[in-house]
Amino acid sequence: MKVGEAVEQSPLLVEVLPSLAKQIKHYFTNDISRFELGRQVDTLRIKTLCDCGEPDCGSFYLTTYEEDRDIEEFNLDGIGTIETQNGLITFIEIFPSPEGNHIRNTLKNNGVLY
Repeated sequence: MKVGEAVEQSPLLVEVLPSLAKQIKHYFTNDISRFELGRQVDTLRIKTLCDCGEPDCGSFYLTTYEEDRDIEEFNLDGIGTIETQNGLITFIEIFPSPEGNHIRNTLKNNGVLY
């Protein structure tokens, strides 16, 4: 499998978690006026689940994890954080909660693993 093929098979955030995608897009475009980040939401592909093992953690990566990244964090209405690096949304942290469990199960059901 080629690298480009793997990317195409990763599910789109807007298709798998449309409500969360809408919330993230609204946050960036309406709440904090970071339009360049809000425009990315429709094309974000979910790569892997967080590997912490917590069953109620709904966190996931949109890129491959890299050590020592220069990260900018944004608070997502008390449910988690959004991390960016070099102007790209890279990680969505969903705190352990019933919502986190729902997101984790939804992603697993759509083929997203660790």
